[in-house]
Amino acid sequence: MKLNNSFVGLFGFVLLLSSCSEITEAELAVLPAPLPEFEASLNVKTNWSVSTTAIVDGNFTQLKPATGYGKVYVSGTAGIVEARDVKTGKLVWKTATNAVIQGGVTVASGIVVVGSQEGDVITLDAETGKELWRNVVSSEVVAPAAIAEGHVVVRTVDGKLFSMNLETGKREWFFDRNVPILTLRGTSAPISAHGAILSGFDNGKVALFFLENGKPIWEKRIAQSVGRSELERIVDMDAKPLVVENRVYVVTYNGNIAALDLRSGQTLWQREMSSFQNISNSGSRLFVTNAEDQVKALSINGGATLWSQTALKNRGLSAPVAAGDYVVTADYEGYLHWMDVKDGHFVFRQQIDSSGITGEPIVKGQQLFVLGRGGKLVAIEFPTTTYQ
Repeated sequence: MKLNNSFVGLFGFVLLLSSCSEITEAELAVLPAPLPEFEASLNVKTNWSVSTTAIVDGNFTQLKPATGYGKVYVSGTAGIVEARDVKTGKLVWKTATNAVIQGGVTVASGIVVVGSQEGDVITLDAETGKELWRNVVSSEVVAPAAIAEGHVVVRTVDGKLFSMNLETGKREWFFDRNVPILTLRGTSAPISAHGAILSGFDNGKVALFFLENGKPIWEKRIAQSVGRSELERIVDMDAKPLVVENRVYVVTYNGNIAALDLRSGQTLWQREMSSFQNISNSGSRLFVTNAEDQVKALSINGGATLWSQTALKNRGLSAPVAAGDYVVTADYEGYLHWMDVKDGHFVFRQQIDSSGITGEPIVKGQQLFVLGRGGKLVAIEFPTTTYQ
């Protein structure tokens, strides 16, 4: 059974408030924090803003943009994929897949890949939008695919990892991992690294496989399922593994954040942390949004906390991303919160789409791209990096 993140994030308070007319202390604890007051010290430039068909239905669907070949690619749950010029936002092509898109968008090797609620894996030509092939896997695909060395690899919500031939779509191998009775709504996106594929699983483990044949290289448990209730025993790894040089960084819900040696899977360091959001990094820092919507900067070498921004509690934050000298996260009301990379203090805030923002922003060069749930796609230019 997949558990929506409403049990662990922003929307839990709606269920609580509906049960009685007065707000109790427990209910107050999960209300979204008010927008913090501060004096803005940063100006960013909106290069362009366009309306697209990439409207996202469902609070727990995360369809962020992807960039490549001079374009920005987006898709909404209605199944229309668009390619926009990265400099102007002008429409280049638009393709209807006739599927309910839940996983995507990934762009590489001249193709665009999206995944559907029905288990469709759909590939399009990155230049023209022409459909190349589609294959059906065992269940829903809710995370972006990995594209590498002639393979397309997807994770399904029933615990399987599938590899398909990039040219033909023919299935090459799959790996099956049992799914616990109760899990969060989401899966870890697979990632390619040095001829191998990495993926996290709902049992708190991460594993590395040979890309060519799917044979496991190593498997490592990051969190142990403990507690009296099924809720307490959830240890999903929904965050995408982050590879920096020869290290892998992973985080689980109700568990730990850890650094592993990519070749051996040996634990380099580990500390307690609960998160279902992707990790990002800049230089010697890791950035993560924990399950309480605290944005944290950690030392990449030992995991020590460098700073913690706690003023956005219960605002349904996205994963944080590094943009030059700043760290950016989005919230449920469609605000982007810009923080100084050195100490986490706020420097700027802007609302992109009042219906919210889907997934985390993405960074390409000196531009940050954000997709609102209402279909608004925005390109924002930020200053060059001055801090090392």
